[in-house]
Amino acid sequence: MFADLHCHAHMRSYLCLHQKRSKYEKKGMYHPWTVVATNMSRLKNVDRAAGYSQSDLVTLWNGGARLVWNALYPIEKGFFKTPTKPTGGKHQMLRRIARVATHHKAPLRTLMQHLTMRIPTAMIRYVTSKEYDYWEFLQEEYAYICSKSGVKTKNEIYTLGVARKAFENSERRRTKYPAYYDAEGTYAIPKNRLEAAEIAKEKDDVIMMALSIEGAHVFGAETESEQTVLDRVDFIKREWEHPLFFITYSHHFNNGLCGHAHSLPEVAAYVLNQDSLMGEGFTDLGWKVIRKLLSVDADNNPAPEEGYRILIDLKHMSPKGRKEYYEYLIRPCMEKGDTIPLIASHCSYAARKTLQEIIDVQEDEDDTFRVKTDEGPFYAWGINLCDEDIYMIHATGGLFGLSFDKRMLGVSSKKREEREEQINNIDAMWNNIKAVLRVIYNDTSLLAAEKQKAWDMLAIGTDFDGYIDPISTYKTAIELNQFKADLLAKIKEEAAKENPLECVAHFNDTFTPELVVDKICYNNALEFTLKHYPQK
Repeated sequence: MFADLHCHAHMRSYLCLHQKRSKYEKKGMYHPWTVVATNMSRLKNVDRAAGYSQSDLVTLWNGGARLVWNALYPIEKGFFKTPTKPTGGKHQMLRRIARVATHHKAPLRTLMQHLTMRIPTAMIRYVTSKEYDYWEFLQEEYAYICSKSGVKTKNEIYTLGVARKAFENSERRRTKYPAYYDAEGTYAIPKNRLEAAEIAKEKDDVIMMALSIEGAHVFGAETESEQTVLDRVDFIKREWEHPLFFITYSHHFNNGLCGHAHSLPEVAAYVLNQDSLMGEGFTDLGWKVIRKLLSVDADNNPAPEEGYRILIDLKHMSPKGRKEYYEYLIRPCMEKGDTIPLIASHCSYAARKTLQEIIDVQEDEDDTFRVKTDEGPFYAWGINLCDEDIYMIHATGGLFGLSFDKRMLGVSSKKREEREEQINNIDAMWNNIKAVLRVIYNDTSLLAAEKQKAWDMLAIGTDFDGYIDPISTYKTAIELNQFKADLLAKIKEEAAKENPLECVAHFNDTFTPELVVDKICYNNALEFTLKHYPQK
């Protein structure tokens, strides 16, 4: 069995069905068990995941996932709206030309995004219209994912584009690739911690689903009053029957609350602009919102009147934001006996010691910005975590979810370099895992038992169906079993060396490679969920 700290189990179908909701409601297809047909040629070529499903409910069910932290995500307007001014930096003239040719009011932009992201043109037009509102879209998305909670369902298939009729008239593809097209199963979103424990007992027969939100832009701080933003946090805590487990506070663009890390590579920067608030810390309103989410007051004391605690995900938060978060909230709360566990839901290692070191070099980030060590290359952008982050996750009893995005893991996009280094496989993932472990095991202030707990903070955080370019061997939830087998073999190989790493040197009859692999693949995430799921 597997747990995934971060995936988008319903997003592809929701974006495809939303604009023709009444039509698909009449057909009985407007629900998360309707999956978008996979383009098998794109899947085989391991393209960026825009034409195939990585973690819809069919692939999750057939791949053995039985706990998922499913991300709600009203897609950001920044992906679709042309910046008011061209981005600076290199190739300014080419950027200006690209900006004009791909302006959001030009037909080419809609066609380009449809072909690249595989989102229906009707949805693209809606997102770029004045009617599109993050908050309202979030409420509709929440209702959509809750609609089949606890209901055993056989999936339906939606086919995007001109291939629909040919696909619907042919059973050949479904019989050849049943794992990607057919399932009958149940997912259940717990209403409280007690219910989560009961669902966990039925793990073979149900996917336990915890809800998260990717990006606090959903609160509308850029357009709404401060009181409206704060009221919306209250609304989620008070009105949602199924609680929100955590929120990825920052994402790709300015949310008016906290700066985001640079995340889009050079090619995307020609038509997109992340500059506003990128790399910055918290705004005044950002502090109020995050304290309200965590149910602490301005003096870092528990504030139970604010309701249950919604945890914060570090992914995408700027290095400066993380530095401020630890200094002004996490550490002061710990000193008062209130340890708030940190979540890094889908991350990799930045090969940097401190956040200040990342802050000092973040202007150099581009497609070639990697750190090469004896353990291999690492993606050194501030979107990844440094030693300081890892210390804090360990100290708070948090979780580090390993991303399956090859760029985040340090794999070059250049085909020749991939072949030469041969790391587009389990090696890239093991390099990141052991780098995280080494941070804790090299800490001479920790006792052996405390160091061993480093294994307890590791988990899977694929970011499947988050438009990632995956490691070639593990491109969907169907390959999670292969990942588990390969990881176990890698750890055993490391442990068998004449001078093994300290993190594997203490294996014995009770603390085994099999045990730690089970922790990473399922047990750590389950224990964390049952410990921290809201009581409501």
